[in-house]
Amino acid sequence: MTHPTTIARKDRLEDRLSMHGITQTKITYLPYLEFEDDMFASPFESGCRMMILYALAFTASQMDKRVKVVKWLKEENLWAHVSQNEKEFFEGNVIDEQTIIDFSWEGEGAYILAWALNIIKETPTPTEQVTEEQLDIFTNVVPSIGAPLTSFLSNLSYRDTAEIYDENIFHELVTSYLRDLFLKNNKDKSDIDRRVSFIRHRTLNWLRRFSEINDWDDTDTST
Repeated sequence: MTHPTTIARKDRLEDRLSMHGITQTKITYLPYLEFEDDMFASPFESGCRMMILYALAFTASQMDKRVKVVKWLKEENLWAHVSQNEKEFFEGNVIDEQTIIDFSWEGEGAYILAWALNIIKETPTPTEQVTEEQLDIFTNVVPSIGAPLTSFLSNLSYRDTAEIYDENIFHELVTSYLRDLFLKNNKDKSDIDRRVSFIRHRTLNWLRRFSEINDWDDTDTST
């Protein structure tokens, strides 16, 4: 569908990019901002993914709780939504330190999904990772690891889907900008946290089923 405020959305995206030091990126093809929100993952699916990402980050920092977390995921019927790579981690088959650190970052993905689901109200800045204050808010508004989930997951809904799509496009354009810098060996003039932005790009690509892919491990981040 073509959103009635497409030009205003384009201007806001370009202004936001410029504010963060990406001044040369322009959206010249307006259909780029068209989307079909009926292709998005359902709020229930996004809620399941949010809790899985939360559980991954939690477990990566407290590996002694791994078996209990797996038991909880299965009891709450989330195990079917856990990806193959994630199952390898939860089942104790991942011992590489860097991979475990990578899983510890999945809380950033959980946070942006909480924002998409309108559980978190304020759009997180792309300049830094989730702060302790934001993490406290998150843990106060989503169920804790080990808590019942049925009622919570069954009553979720998205914020304005144009907001979600535009947040995804913002991070997609950041990824494109950073890849161009790498290929041209140019200096980054932005103030954006690369890792945080990429995690949000990947997570929101999964939510909107970019390239019609719904498997988390296969999420496409090409630009």
